[in-house]
Amino acid sequence: MLPNKVSLGFDTSTSKCTIAVVSGNTILAEKSEEAPKKHAERLMYLIEDALKSSKHDLSHVSSIGVGIGPGNFTGVRVSVATARGLSLALNVPAFGVTTFEALQLGHKGNILCSVRAKKDQIYLSEYQNGIFEQSIISNIDNLPKTKCNFVIGDKSNLISESLHIKPLEPIHSTASSIAKIAQELPMEKSPPTPIYPIHNEFI
Repeated sequence: MLPNKVSLGFDTSTSKCTIAVVSGNTILAEKSEEAPKKHAERLMYLIEDALKSSKHDLSHVSSIGVGIGPGNFTGVRVSVATARGLSLALNVPAFGVTTFEALQLGHKGNILCSVRAKKDQIYLSEYQNGIFEQSIISNIDNLPKTKCNFVIGDKSNLISESLHIKPLEPIHSTASSIAKIAQELPMEKSPPTPIYPIHNEFI
């Protein structure tokens, strides 16, 4: 028998549209497509395709998780607007999940999470003692010192060599992590909004 409810997760903070449908610990479907500057055109089609592959439809969705960045500003806004629209139409909660949270899911320890930015820059956030610190933007050749023991995400091998910490690989795809996180969040969590890193060193 199919489960009655599923969690839908999607992310357009990069050049890709990524979508996942999960139920508990089970990933029912994943879709990913390169769609630079076509996120708005492709996102709903891929959501419907992912749900169809999972043998579900929008009426089965009980929670929505959406990637809120950091990343492509326009892409993030497309996802957030779509999540809010679906939340209202389906009367289900929508939750914003950062790329840092998606990368870290399933790992333990103090972890530096990295996400590609423009040119030679990188978005960084330290996960220490179960809490994410304020995200920043840093030049890849002038990285701030960190108290973390591990690094995960974009350019992790380069960062690990520079800061002498161990690289990790994500356990799940970004969209699947977002969907998994969303189904566990409290119902009263605030609606999704994009995040904007600051140009500073870690506090």
